[in-house]
Amino acid sequence: MQTPDDGGPRPVPESPLRNSPQRAAAELAAPLLSSRLRLRLLESGDTAVVHQLRSHPDATRYLSHSPFSAEQSEAWLQEQLQRSAASTPEHFNLSWAITLRDSGALIGNIRAWNTSEPPAPGPLASGCASLGYVLHPDHHGLGYGREAAAAMVEWLFTERNARTVFAGVYEPNLPSRRLLEGLGFTVDRHFSAAQDRHGKGLPSLRYRLDRIG
Repeated sequence: MQTPDDGGPRPVPESPLRNSPQRAAAELAAPLLSSRLRLRLLESGDTAVVHQLRSHPDATRYLSHSPFSAEQSEAWLQEQLQRSAASTPEHFNLSWAITLRDSGALIGNIRAWNTSEPPAPGPLASGCASLGYVLHPDHHGLGYGREAAAAMVEWLFTERNARTVFAGVYEPNLPSRRLLEGLGFTVDRHFSAAQDRHGKGLPSLRYRLDRIG
Protein backbone atom coordinates (compact mmCIF):
# COMPACT_ATOMS: atom_id res chain seq x y z
CA MET A 1 0.00 0.00 0.00
CA GLN A 2 1.24 3.48 -0.82
CA THR A 3 0.51 6.64 1.14
CA PRO A 4 0.64 10.30 -0.01
CA ASP A 5 4.10 11.85 0.28
CA ASP A 6 4.36 15.42 1.48
CA GLY A 7 7.76 15.73 -0.20
CA GLY A 8 9.80 16.20 2.96
CA PRO A 9 12.37 13.72 4.27
CA ARG A 10 11.11 11.48 7.04
CA PRO A 11 11.99 8.09 8.46
CA VAL A 12 10.17 5.12 7.01
CA PRO A 13 8.51 3.03 9.75
CA GLU A 14 9.76 -0.54 9.87
CA SER A 15 7.03 -2.81 8.55
CA PRO A 16 6.36 -5.92 10.65
CA LEU A 17 6.57 -7.89 7.39
CA ARG A 18 9.84 -6.30 6.22
CA ASN A 19 12.36 -9.11 5.60
CA SER A 20 9.91 -11.61 7.08
CA PRO A 21 9.14 -15.02 5.55
CA GLN A 22 5.60 -13.85 4.81
CA ARG A 23 6.92 -10.83 2.89
CA ALA A 24 9.39 -12.99 0.97
CA ALA A 25 6.64 -15.43 -0.03
CA ALA A 26 4.34 -12.59 -1.08
CA GLU A 27 7.05 -11.08 -3.26
CA LEU A 28 7.84 -14.47 -4.79
CA ALA A 29 4.20 -15.15 -5.64
CA ALA A 30 2.20 -12.01 -6.32
CA PRO A 31 -1.50 -12.60 -7.09
CA LEU A 32 -2.31 -13.90 -10.56
CA LEU A 33 -5.32 -12.59 -12.49
CA SER A 34 -7.31 -14.32 -15.20
CA SER A 35 -10.59 -13.26 -16.78
CA ARG A 36 -12.71 -14.44 -13.84
CA LEU A 37 -10.24 -15.48 -11.15
CA ARG A 38 -7.66 -14.09 -8.77
CA LEU A 39 -5.09 -16.54 -7.46
CA ARG A 40 -3.38 -15.51 -4.23
CA LEU A 41 -1.37 -17.33 -1.61
CA LEU A 42 -3.42 -19.01 1.09
CA GLU A 43 -3.68 -17.05 4.35
CA SER A 44 -4.30 -18.01 7.97
CA GLY A 45 -7.76 -16.44 7.73
CA ASP A 46 -8.79 -19.03 5.11
CA THR A 47 -9.19 -21.80 7.70
CA ALA A 48 -12.98 -22.09 7.60
CA VAL A 49 -13.25 -22.19 3.81
CA VAL A 50 -10.29 -24.54 3.51
CA HIS A 51 -12.10 -26.90 5.87
CA GLN A 52 -15.30 -26.72 3.80
CA LEU A 53 -13.23 -27.76 0.80
CA ARG A 54 -10.96 -30.36 2.38
CA SER A 55 -13.77 -32.02 4.35
CA HIS A 56 -16.16 -32.42 1.39
CA PRO A 57 -16.38 -36.06 0.25
CA ASP A 58 -16.89 -35.13 -3.41
CA ALA A 59 -13.98 -32.68 -3.40
CA THR A 60 -11.62 -35.20 -1.81
CA ARG A 61 -12.71 -38.28 -3.78
CA TYR A 62 -9.67 -38.08 -6.03
CA LEU A 63 -7.29 -36.27 -3.68
CA SER A 64 -4.51 -38.05 -1.82
CA HIS A 65 -6.47 -37.84 1.45
CA SER A 66 -9.94 -38.63 2.77
CA PRO A 67 -12.22 -35.87 4.14
CA PHE A 68 -10.44 -33.92 6.87
CA SER A 69 -11.59 -33.15 10.38
CA ALA A 70 -11.43 -29.50 11.45
CA GLU A 71 -8.14 -30.21 13.22
CA GLN A 72 -6.68 -31.86 10.13
CA SER A 73 -7.72 -28.94 7.94
CA GLU A 74 -6.05 -26.49 10.32
CA ALA A 75 -2.86 -28.58 10.42
CA TRP A 76 -2.86 -28.88 6.62
CA LEU A 77 -3.24 -25.11 6.20
CA GLN A 78 -0.44 -24.37 8.66
CA GLU A 79 1.82 -26.76 6.77
CA GLN A 80 1.03 -24.99 3.50
CA LEU A 81 1.73 -21.58 5.04
CA GLN A 82 5.07 -22.79 6.40
CA ARG A 83 6.10 -24.22 3.05
CA SER A 84 5.11 -21.05 1.21
CA ALA A 85 7.03 -18.93 3.72
CA ALA A 86 10.14 -21.09 3.32
CA SER A 87 10.02 -21.01 -0.49
CA THR A 88 12.68 -19.35 -2.60
CA PRO A 89 12.74 -18.59 -6.34
CA GLU A 90 14.85 -21.71 -6.84
CA HIS A 91 13.07 -24.14 -4.48
CA PHE A 92 9.39 -23.52 -3.86
CA ASN A 93 6.21 -25.16 -2.62
CA LEU A 94 3.37 -22.66 -2.89
CA SER A 95 -0.31 -23.08 -2.11
CA TRP A 96 -2.71 -20.58 -3.64
CA ALA A 97 -6.36 -19.75 -3.05
CA ILE A 98 -8.54 -19.75 -6.16
CA THR A 99 -10.90 -16.81 -5.69
CA LEU A 100 -13.55 -15.14 -7.84
CA ARG A 101 -12.48 -11.71 -9.05
CA ASP A 102 -15.95 -10.19 -8.71
CA SER A 103 -16.68 -11.32 -5.15
CA GLY A 104 -13.42 -12.53 -3.62
CA ALA A 105 -15.06 -15.84 -2.70
CA LEU A 106 -12.58 -18.68 -2.22
CA ILE A 107 -13.69 -21.59 -4.40
CA GLY A 108 -10.64 -23.83 -4.55
CA ASN A 109 -6.94 -24.36 -4.06
CA ILE A 110 -4.07 -24.78 -6.51
CA ARG A 111 -0.50 -25.71 -5.63
CA ALA A 112 2.78 -25.37 -7.50
CA TRP A 113 6.04 -26.91 -6.32
CA ASN A 114 9.43 -28.23 -7.29
CA THR A 115 10.33 -29.51 -3.83
CA SER A 116 8.40 -30.96 -0.90
CA GLU A 117 10.32 -29.14 1.84
CA PRO A 118 11.66 -25.76 0.77
CA PRO A 119 14.21 -24.28 0.81
CA ALA A 120 15.85 -27.68 0.34
CA PRO A 121 15.85 -29.06 -3.22
CA GLY A 122 13.58 -31.99 -4.01
CA PRO A 123 13.75 -35.00 -6.32
CA LEU A 124 12.46 -33.17 -9.40
CA ALA A 125 15.08 -32.41 -12.01
CA SER A 126 16.13 -28.81 -12.56
CA GLY A 127 13.61 -26.98 -14.72
CA CYS A 128 10.69 -29.22 -13.69
CA ALA A 129 7.71 -28.38 -11.48
CA SER A 130 4.40 -29.94 -10.47
CA LEU A 131 0.92 -28.61 -9.95
CA GLY A 132 -2.22 -29.84 -8.22
CA TYR A 133 -5.68 -28.34 -7.82
CA VAL A 134 -9.09 -28.85 -6.26
CA LEU A 135 -12.37 -26.95 -6.57
CA HIS A 136 -15.39 -27.01 -4.32
CA PRO A 137 -18.10 -29.12 -6.05
CA ASP A 138 -20.46 -26.12 -6.10
CA HIS A 139 -18.15 -24.63 -8.74
CA HIS A 140 -17.53 -27.69 -10.90
CA GLY A 141 -18.37 -27.63 -14.59
CA LEU A 142 -17.87 -23.88 -15.07
CA GLY A 143 -14.33 -23.89 -16.44
CA TYR A 144 -12.76 -22.42 -13.32
CA GLY A 145 -10.34 -25.31 -12.87
CA ARG A 146 -9.03 -24.99 -16.40
CA GLU A 147 -8.71 -21.22 -16.05
CA ALA A 148 -6.76 -21.54 -12.79
CA ALA A 149 -4.50 -24.29 -14.10
CA ALA A 150 -3.76 -22.34 -17.28
CA ALA A 151 -2.75 -19.29 -15.24
CA MET A 152 -0.50 -21.39 -13.03
CA VAL A 153 1.18 -23.14 -15.95
CA GLU A 154 1.87 -19.75 -17.54
CA TRP A 155 3.36 -18.51 -14.26
CA LEU A 156 5.59 -21.56 -13.95
CA PHE A 157 6.84 -21.20 -17.51
CA THR A 158 7.38 -17.43 -17.47
CA GLU A 159 8.15 -16.54 -13.85
CA ARG A 160 9.87 -19.69 -12.61
CA ASN A 161 11.42 -20.61 -15.96
CA ALA A 162 10.10 -24.17 -15.78
CA ARG A 163 10.68 -26.28 -18.87
CA THR A 164 8.31 -29.11 -17.89
CA VAL A 165 5.22 -29.13 -15.67
CA PHE A 166 3.84 -32.38 -14.25
CA ALA A 167 0.42 -33.18 -12.79
CA GLY A 168 -0.77 -36.40 -11.18
CA VAL A 169 -4.34 -37.62 -11.46
CA TYR A 170 -6.21 -40.77 -10.51
CA GLU A 171 -7.22 -42.62 -13.65
CA PRO A 172 -11.01 -42.59 -12.96
CA ASN A 173 -10.96 -38.78 -12.56
CA LEU A 174 -12.13 -38.04 -16.08
CA PRO A 175 -12.94 -34.32 -15.61
CA SER A 176 -9.41 -33.62 -14.38
CA ARG A 177 -7.91 -35.64 -17.20
CA ARG A 178 -9.95 -33.69 -19.76
CA LEU A 179 -8.82 -30.44 -18.15
CA LEU A 180 -5.14 -31.36 -18.44
CA GLU A 181 -5.48 -32.71 -21.96
CA GLY A 182 -7.28 -29.53 -22.99
CA LEU A 183 -4.21 -27.57 -21.87
CA GLY A 184 -1.93 -29.79 -23.94
CA PHE A 185 -0.72 -32.17 -21.23
CA THR A 186 0.00 -35.76 -22.27
CA VAL A 187 0.41 -38.94 -20.21
CA ASP A 188 3.98 -40.02 -19.68
CA ARG A 189 3.69 -42.52 -16.82
CA HIS A 190 1.14 -45.02 -15.54
CA PHE A 191 0.94 -46.30 -11.95
CA SER A 192 -1.07 -49.34 -10.88
CA ALA A 193 -3.46 -49.38 -7.94
CA ALA A 194 -0.87 -51.43 -6.05
CA GLN A 195 1.57 -48.54 -6.41
CA ASP A 196 -0.78 -46.02 -4.83
CA ARG A 197 0.92 -44.66 -1.69
CA HIS A 198 -2.14 -42.78 -0.41
CA GLY A 199 -4.51 -45.61 0.39
CA LYS A 200 -7.10 -44.85 -2.30
CA GLY A 201 -6.38 -48.11 -4.13
CA LEU A 202 -6.72 -46.50 -7.56
CA PRO A 203 -4.48 -46.50 -10.63
CA SER A 204 -3.04 -43.10 -11.49
CA LEU A 205 -1.42 -41.21 -14.33
CA ARG A 206 1.33 -38.64 -14.52
CA TYR A 207 0.77 -35.94 -17.11
CA ARG A 208 3.41 -33.58 -18.46
CA LEU A 209 3.52 -30.41 -20.49
CA ASP A 210 6.78 -29.20 -22.04
CA ARG A 211 7.40 -25.54 -22.72
CA ILE A 212 7.76 -24.69 -26.38
CA GLY A 213 10.68 -22.44 -27.20
